Amino acid sequence: MVALGVAGYALGLAAIMWLWAPANINIPMHPEFEARAPGEFAVIGGIKTHFILRGNGPRLVVLIHGLGKGISEAYNPVILPELAKKHTVLAIDYFGRGFTEGTTANCDMRQLVAHIAQVLLYLSERTNGLTVKPFTLVGYSMGGALVTGFALQFPHLIRKLILIAPAGTAIPIPLEGKLVKLPIIGDLLFQLLGNLILPMQMPKGHYDWDSVDPVLKEELKQAILDQIKYHPGYIHNFLSSLRHFPLNDMEKDFAQLEHLPFPVMAIWGDSDRVCPYAESSARIKQLIPKLELYTIKNSGHDDVSEKDALEVAKVIAEFEARGLDPDSSDLPIEDVDELDESDDQTMLAE
Repeated sequence: MVALGVAGYALGLAAIMWLWAPANINIPMHPEFEARAPGEFAVIGGIKTHFILRGNGPRLVVLIHGLGKGISEAYNPVILPELAKKHTVLAIDYFGRGFTEGTTANCDMRQLVAHIAQVLLYLSERTNGLTVKPFTLVGYSMGGALVTGFALQFPHLIRKLILIAPAGTAIPIPLEGKLVKLPIIGDLLFQLLGNLILPMQMPKGHYDWDSVDPVLKEELKQAILDQIKYHPGYIHNFLSSLRHFPLNDMEKDFAQLEHLPFPVMAIWGDSDRVCPYAESSARIKQLIPKLELYTIKNSGHDDVSEKDALEVAKVIAEFEARGLDPDSSDLPIEDVDELDESDDQTMLAE
């Protein structure tokens, strides 16, 4: 009876959220959880948004995380501080992930691209215009698809584009993936079993889960459980992304990158089972012939932000620096004339 009562309550809650929640209602996190944030907050587009801004280098690198990990897990331990040694680095938590509050608005491409654009505009004065001039944009997993959408909408802001193990190719969706996308059913499953379902996926993201440090395993699991327990918007926006974001439907968008002027790189672990390396990397290379593919051996989907994070950071830095004049300028040689007198033309449109 108790189990039935809990299930009934969860089903009712899920139904109310799905059928009756008005658009654009914010879902705040627990204050004690919010206090752990490593970065800073600003209300941007009506959403209390968490971001990290580090370094004072002359060129900007923007980091966008994936479906389940916020910037703390995806970039902050290694990649962000490593890049900040020579660059200005901005990492953004989007809706309901990391330490940005959730929202009942759909987590679709349009909403998320607009949110990133608003953050860049908000920080333009503070960064002396770096966020509204061409910069290097990096996206990991779902973030790889997201930065592709951003680059297509704002190509004038992209100097280099880097996709880390990107989602977006037409890969088969397993049964459990199809179930959680269903209204009501998916909400019910995650309300009742989210604290079991998500930690169970952790081994899939690693080349050799058995060799992962037990302390790190516990930290990774606890990070998921804390998001579920203290950040009500996490599950809501996680499911919204599964339902409304083109996680396996970006092939036409990837193909358009071939015709834009900026270089594109993909960094991928050869043992990735989440965004499968063999099929997905070959397909993206086919769609973007100019793409430069960097493969990390014996590396899974999550390994690129954990055991192989330092290598990823070095590859990003090397690719970002190509084309610079080592003697006279920090600007890419091909961009000097364009940026000399046209800073105002790079402002983001509404």
